[in-house]
Amino acid sequence: MPFYRSIRSRRVRRKPKELDLQLTSMMDVMVIILVFLLKTYSASNHNFSTLPGMKLPTSGSPDVPADSLHLIITPEAITFENQRIVEFVQTAASLGDTEGGYSFKTIDLREDGRQIVPLYDALVRAREKAELLRAKSRARDAQGNPLPFDGVLAIQADKRVQYDTIRRIMYTSATAGYKVFRLLALRKEI
Repeated sequence: MPFYRSIRSRRVRRKPKELDLQLTSMMDVMVIILVFLLKTYSASNHNFSTLPGMKLPTSGSPDVPADSLHLIITPEAITFENQRIVEFVQTAASLGDTEGGYSFKTIDLREDGRQIVPLYDALVRAREKAELLRAKSRARDAQGNPLPFDGVLAIQADKRVQYDTIRRIMYTSATAGYKVFRLLALRKEI
């Protein structure tokens, strides 16, 4: 008889009760959704912004520029990483001219006017800083050497900037060790 009572008492305890909400399962689902959203969300560290009054060319390319050093060229000056490097001399032709006339100071040029000295110095300092940071970094190549300097420069030039100026800037950048140039433009709305 005692055996019979224990089975009966177990059956009485197993009667279905009111169901409670299982928060553990809900939290697991929320964590999985959160991880999925974080993995699919992509953001860039660099936010390339334009200066007031700057007229950029447009492009239909959907590509987003990669992180790199930023060079801005306007008819007034050259700015590298938010620091004004070279101030242009406004010519007499620029008065009342919508295209703007400007030239370099003679002390800012060398190598028969092909290289811009203050820009070269700023680019070399930036390259040396990047190489020092890469040497201290734990990221290494297959042989255990620090990763090489990638030499990427994003150039944002006003439409009014002359081709000769851009050519001088690219020559100066190449002599400073920069091999890849990304010319930034506004995305054309389709």
